[in-house]
Amino acid sequence: MSDGEKKVAIQTSRFGTIEAPEEKGISISGGLLGFPESTRYLMLDHDQDSPFKWLQSMDEGEVAFVVTDPLVFFPEYQVQIRKDELAGLQIEDGDTPMVFVILSLAAEPENMTANLQGPIIINARTRIGRQVVLKDSEYKTKHPLFAQTA
Repeated sequence: MSDGEKKVAIQTSRFGTIEAPEEKGISISGGLLGFPESTRYLMLDHDQDSPFKWLQSMDEGEVAFVVTDPLVFFPEYQVQIRKDELAGLQIEDGDTPMVFVILSLAAEPENMTANLQGPIIINARTRIGRQVVLKDSEYKTKHPLFAQTA
């Protein structure tokens, strides 16, 4: 981190005080569904080699979500997004948006689910994101993360 970077300190309920460069923040206009007041987030690694990350609100320290790249667990997952939904992300030719889904944790890890119907799309270049709702899709808000065995 260079001396010229403006840092922000966030008091969180899970991680204590986090200090991060302000430009590492992800701006999610309108917030996530159910959390309209939280519009700035940090993406934090869960563990070094883990497919899971934390999307920590910079506005409300108690708001954080476990997220993952859906293709790790659902290789056939496809997101069809209308152009008007992408407009605010400032995606240009050559930009590859990042896609994450929010996970619902369970007492038993094998019962975790992924919200494939409401992915979060982030432009890595501009650090602008938004959650979209995939209407008329086969995806649900609670897809089992791990294959169920008989």
